[in-house]
Parts: sequence; structure tokens; C-alpha cells
Amino acid sequence: MLLLLGAAIYSEYVGADRDPTETRQGITGGAPLGALALPWLFVSRVGGPNFHLFAFWVSVSTNVALLPGLPRIVSGGAAVAAVSAGARELNYVNVGHEPYPTEWTIAATVAVHVLTAVSFARDALGWFPNVFTRWEAALASTAVALCLGDVAMWTAHASAGRLPDLHLTEDKWAHVTSWMPLHVAFGRYDDAQLAMETCALIACALTVAAPALAPEVRTRFSAATAAVFVAVSTWGATVALRLGKAFRGYDGIAHWFVDYVTGAEDLANLAAYWALVFGFAAFAIRGIARGGVKVTALRKAYHLLAVVAFAPASLPGYAARRVLGHGLPHPEMLALAYAVALLVFAAAECARTSRAWARGRWIDSFFSRFVDDRDGGAVVISHTSLLVGVAAPLWLNHEKWSASADVDHSVGALAPLAGIVSLGLGDAAASVVGVYFGKTSLCAGSRKTVEGAVAGAVANVLGLLFAWRVVNHHRETPWGTLLMAGVGTAALEATTEQLDNAFLPLHMAALLQLVSRNADLEDIQYA
Repeated sequence: MLLLLGAAIYSEYVGADRDPTETRQGITGGAPLGALALPWLFVSRVGGPNFHLFAFWVSVSTNVALLPGLPRIVSGGAAVAAVSAGARELNYVNVGHEPYPTEWTIAATVAVHVLTAVSFARDALGWFPNVFTRWEAALASTAVALCLGDVAMWTAHASAGRLPDLHLTEDKWAHVTSWMPLHVAFGRYDDAQLAMETCALIACALTVAAPALAPEVRTRFSAATAAVFVAVSTWGATVALRLGKAFRGYDGIAHWFVDYVTGAEDLANLAAYWALVFGFAAFAIRGIARGGVKVTALRKAYHLLAVVAFAPASLPGYAARRVLGHGLPHPEMLALAYAVALLVFAAAECARTSRAWARGRWIDSFFSRFVDDRDGGAVVISHTSLLVGVAAPLWLNHEKWSASADVDHSVGALAPLAGIVSLGLGDAAASVVGVYFGKTSLCAGSRKTVEGAVAGAVANVLGLLFAWRVVNHHRETPWGTLLMAGVGTAALEATTEQLDNAFLPLHMAALLQLVSRNADLEDIQYA
């Protein structure tokens, strides 16, 4: 990690002005943040359950290969060295668990993921001109490559039966010897995880197709190509699921989804709650929009909506039962709902860019009220990035999904709520206070203000404090940890021009998980 940080700082120094012309205008650099965002998140789980060792080495190798300003032979050689080091470590942790893949097999698997992610990251800037910065594209591309690898590896595992059997222990969340991407193949969560990743991959295909449907560039050929690309992607995902023997006992994913939803515990409670919240929000936000408020305040109203709508369903099962009695459906249901919503957002973006139907023109007119200078590209990503930012910490904390999850007294129990707190409270407070009350600029040329940064820090800390009281009300409040996570996340929001919806939740989740793991390791050391 220190070597990666040093390389990123050097790259920032020599290559900050070399960002491609297709990147979002007015923003350069960001190499230290972009290069360390995912590795920092994955390494925060070191030594703990569900440690994403495979994903860590894929993200490190990908980011090294993408560092700007470095000679291609240097960045490529460093990426090869990272792949080799990852293969050695992944092979080491599998020793004694037959059958396990050879070091060369692991290295090839990591390399394929890295090449896929690097290719996506470089092509994405051309697919979506003026939408992403270099490191936003790298972050999204690495996530897509890992997601694609998940589905492919699970398909190979289930159809050929030649990969390691992951069902080796009753304590499945403590099984850290798996080298499969993101450690998805764990008992009863297989189908839900595969359904989420299928929705995410199809959503990516729809998003890639959306720019080609815009009337300014649309031709019969481009529209047909986009339609064929989406159809082939959907068909490929379906075939992969069938080869992987997913959703056994059901007539496909649709039949499984209906049975899963109708069989979810207390689904009626969650449906009624969301209907009430979203119904009220529709009238409230419409009234705010007619009141002539600034676009920033209007956009941040949706951040607050995310807090109200999703926080109760994100609570660990034991906390939900204590606070809400019989409770809402456990977080696994919310994790799946996030993925379905992502698919709906992507379909809506295709309709908006095409503007070929009345519904598409209405969506385009509706979105025009909320866009700012960061949405001037081929697609509008603010709403999608908010959804993914809120969902990602929950998606990456599988052990918190179960309604029967063990009671967690560490601050790591707050990690699934990192997106809700950092974006729904901290980012919203910083933006609104900064726009309406900000007087003192953080530095010359910066849009960020001291008043906004302080408001964001206070909101983050208060949000984490409230979450701690709900989840672990009988435990002593870890003030130092909550202050560090809240103020640290606010400091990042105040000092970066990268897309905060993407980076802030990862940063806060990593801080909470690192402190939690450090406390656990100290307990083991001094026991």
C-alpha cells in the first residue's frame, strides 16, 4: 500500500495535466485517492471474515497499470509484479485445502481480471465523454470486472466442479481461504448474490448503450448495435446462470425473484413504509422545486430521502428486532432491492437519452431540474452514483445481511451504514450549509467553504453516534473512533473534486472497518 501511494503521488506530480480530453472538464489529478480507494477498502478487512483478498490484488494491479504520467513499461511491469505477488499470497492461503489451484492458475485469473478492468477503464472515457474523471472510470471499471468475474467463476465452479469447494466450514463467514472474487459462494446467499450481480451487469450494458440512443448521434446502425449489445449481454447473463445451476427448483430468475420477494419476512411492513416515505417525498420535493430553491438544495433532498427510506432496513437483524419489534425484512432484501433499482435507473437513462417516446421526454424534462455541471456529459450519473454509493457498503458486508447475524459490538457494525451517513447526512449538510451560509473559502480557487466542511463533519459524527446508540445502545460510546471516521470523511469531501458519491462511502467504511479489525487483533494479542 505504501509503494502504491508513493507511485500515485509521483504520478500525480508528473502526469496530472495529462488526463484525456474525454474526461469531465475542469478536474485533473486525483491519483492518490483513486489509486488507493478500493485497495484501502479491501485491506481494511485484513485478518477478518469476508476479507476480499482476491479483489484487493486485482484492484492494486489495475490501479498501478492505470497510473498516468509513468512510462508504460514501468506501470506495466509494476502491475505484473503485483499480479505475481497476489498469486503467491492467494496460493499460500489455500495450502492444505485440497483441491486448490496452482500459483500459475491464480496468476492467470488475476491477470484476466486486471486486463478486463484496464480495458474498461480506458474505453469508458470514450463511451461516456465528459462524464467520468480518469479515476472514477477506474473505480467503476474495477467493480464491473470483479462483478463479471464473480458470475464467470461461479458458473465455472458449478458447471465443471473443478474449483475449490467453499462449503468447508459451518462458520462460513470466517472462511478466509477462498480465492474466488468477492467470496460470494456461501450457502443460502448464492442465489441472492448472483441475482444482484446479474442486475448490475445488465444495468452496465444498458448504460453503455444509452449514449448511442441520443437523437444528436443516433442512426439506425447505432440504435441496432445498442439493441443487439443489450440483448446479447442479457442472454449471456441468463446462459451463465443456467450453466451455473443457479435458482435450482425455479423456472428462471423471474420465478425465483417472485418467490423470494413474496416469501420475505415482513415484506408488507417494508412495502407500506416505502410507499409512505416515497409518496410523501414526491409531494415534498415537488413543493421545494416550485419554491425556487437552488439546485444544490434540491439535489440534496434526495440524499435525505435515502436516509429516511433505507436506514431502518439497513439495521442488523438483532438491532431491528429490538428497535422495531418484529422488524422489517433483513438487509439481504434491501441489498437485492438496490440492485433492482440500479437496473431500473439504467433502463430509465436509456429512455431519457433516446427521447423517442413521451415517457422518455418526460424523464429528460424531469432530470433537467436537478442536473449541475457534473452532469453535462453523455449520460446523467448523479442519481445512479448516489444509489451505488449508498448500496456499496452493504453489498460488501455480506456477514451483516442475515436476520440471525451474530451481535457485533464493534464499530464495524456501522460499516453497512457508511453510505447512508456520509452521503445522506454529511455530504448533504456540507453542500447546503456551504451554499447558503459559506463565507470562508478553504483555499484560493476552491468552491468548498470552512462552514460547509464543519457542518459535514458534525453531521457525520452525529449520524454515526445515533447509529451506534441504535445498534449497540448498551456499550460505551467510542468517541475517538466516531470522531475520526466522521471528521476524516468530511475532510475528504472538502478537499477532493472527484465524485464524492463514489469515494466518500468507501472511505468511511474503510475507516470503520480498520478500527474494528485493529481492536479485534489487539484483543487477540493481549488475551
